[in-house]
Amino acid sequence: MDRASVNSAVDAELTAGSTAGGVVLAYVRKQVLAIARYDPLVRRDAPDAVHQMRVATRRARSALQAFGQIIDREATRSLGDELKWLAAELGHARDSEVMLARLTAELAAVPPVLVVGPVQARITGHFTAELAQAGKAALHALDGPRYLRLRDDLDVLLADPPLTPLAGRKAGKALVKPVRRTARRLQRALAAVTAAEGHAHEDPAAEGRDTAMDSDTAMDRDTAIHEARKAAKRARYAAEAALPALGDQASRQAAQAKELQELLGDHHDSVVARSVLRGLADQARSVGEDTFTYGIMYGRQACAAAEIERELPHAGPG
Repeated sequence: MDRASVNSAVDAELTAGSTAGGVVLAYVRKQVLAIARYDPLVRRDAPDAVHQMRVATRRARSALQAFGQIIDREATRSLGDELKWLAAELGHARDSEVMLARLTAELAAVPPVLVVGPVQARITGHFTAELAQAGKAALHALDGPRYLRLRDDLDVLLADPPLTPLAGRKAGKALVKPVRRTARRLQRALAAVTAAEGHAHEDPAAEGRDTAMDSDTAMDRDTAIHEARKAAKRARYAAEAALPALGDQASRQAAQAKELQELLGDHHDSVVARSVLRGLADQARSVGEDTFTYGIMYGRQACAAAEIERELPHAGPG
């Protein structure tokens, strides 16, 4: 189709009658502009800037993956890999921010009489060092040639997109299948979580197995939940991209996937938090500090994860 007409449609009002290429490119363009907007804010260490730049990067990549039959997947595969790299570079700083806030809130929820030793100081010290290192790594990535090439390649993509014949069709019809496909993949990912949960119970030899086997089962379950979380993100972002064309259908999928993504994200954070707490307890023990409070926090995080696991069979897209 005529690329000039697609690019002119990007800034126009988009509807079900717009071209599929126009709708998808408008979404990608929005994310590319967000990356450019948050770049200087990340460099100035502005609040939430790393998070917003990382989200825009992930949204752009998800759109290229979900709509590979609109914007040719093979032509954008390497670009998707570079967006994944950028999200990972930004992720270290964001993950440390999230975990510091989570453990600080968790400690605040513990009754003061049960807080033994310099727990908050150890948590703060650990993440202050991590955030400093992660921030330097993020800035190093943004100053490097790889990032500059990525920005150039994104501009080239928008100026001369590798559109397929399907891109010229009406978005209200052409985008239905790819959006539904992300929902089906999410459903399969949730089914894998259920299978991981039930595996030990279905195995008659499971009872009485050692803690190493229990740990393996928990790791399988946690991995399945993490994969479901990623599938929820993809389903959400695909629906958001198609919202101008699919309306309520896309809005419902985006809302359901967002809710599920947040639930699964909370579970993932509890897994990471318990790992961090074990490490902090080891450090405290090595210098003679009492580790009682770390155990309480660990148990609370485990209980929070178990509650989410009980909710999962009732969650998911309708």
